[in-house]
Amino acid sequence: MKESSKAMERRLSSEKEPLFKKIFKGEGIDIGAGDDLIQVPDVRGFDMEDGDANHLDQYFPEESFDYIHASQCLEHMRDPKAALDSWLKVLRKGGFAVISVPSWELYEGMIWPSRFNPDHKSTFSLWQDGSPAPNHVKLPEWLAKFNCEIVYCDLIDTNYNYKIGTSVDQTYPYENRVEAFIEFVLQKR
Repeated sequence: MKESSKAMERRLSSEKEPLFKKIFKGEGIDIGAGDDLIQVPDVRGFDMEDGDANHLDQYFPEESFDYIHASQCLEHMRDPKAALDSWLKVLRKGGFAVISVPSWELYEGMIWPSRFNPDHKSTFSLWQDGSPAPNHVKLPEWLAKFNCEIVYCDLIDTNYNYKIGTSVDQTYPYENRVEAFIEFVLQKR
């Protein structure tokens, strides 16, 4: 579904472009990239064939990367807190983590299990306290538990049609450029 490509188009054509040009410098890793690796210099992909993203720190030394990127990956992890802890270990101090996850409200339609991706193990929301999922994450309170500055944490609803809502997976096809996600950027202290 090329979620990373859609996000990069938006990021680099918005008022946040200077921030993302600052973030995507140096050596980076795109976790769960599949066939949609972000198009920036010096980035490497990491997907299932490379190992278990739940334990990224088992594959790379601490502070290996200037930035990490993960689009639509954290919701597939067995324990999102432990996974993010592992990801942050391989991030250098002062480095950035750019992560997007499906919105419990806009993408999932507050229906569990996910109708659009049965491999989701967690739900994420900016304001809902819970869900029937094994793991529910209420952002940004959850993010405050990490040794990072929250640069931002926003609902991304680019081209989302609220009249259609969650009756279909609006993020498909790619040509519609619909996003129904929460994106957050952390800077490691």
